Amino acid sequence: MEEEKWINKGHVRAFLVCDKSFLEFDAPFVQWLREEGFKIGWCKGHYSNCPWMYINITRKLYAHGMPGVAIVPSIGEHAITLDEFKTIYAIYKKYEGKEIFTFHKERFDCYE
Repeated sequence: MEEEKWINKGHVRAFLVCDKSFLEFDAPFVQWLREEGFKIGWCKGHYSNCPWMYINITRKLYAHGMPGVAIVPSIGEHAITLDEFKTIYAIYKKYEGKEIFTFHKERFDCYE
């Protein structure tokens, strides 16, 4: 689908992550995102000197921020730190590939 490469079309919520390292366009974190399978999410315009970015875990898209432009609504309506994002991402990564209510090996095994 064409909308899958656009960060601001379709499912349009993303984590708003702030870190001064993002002032560097190809920051180590951006390289890490790519290694994790994330792709740059298309949006209209680009600004390469901004300390925040939008990251959509579900679609594995990211976009650099632009001052004065809300690219997508942020999850929780507030920015989070890079360390906070990594904690959240580790939780999502733990369940990657599992059915929605499978926590260990079978459905609804969260009570163990």
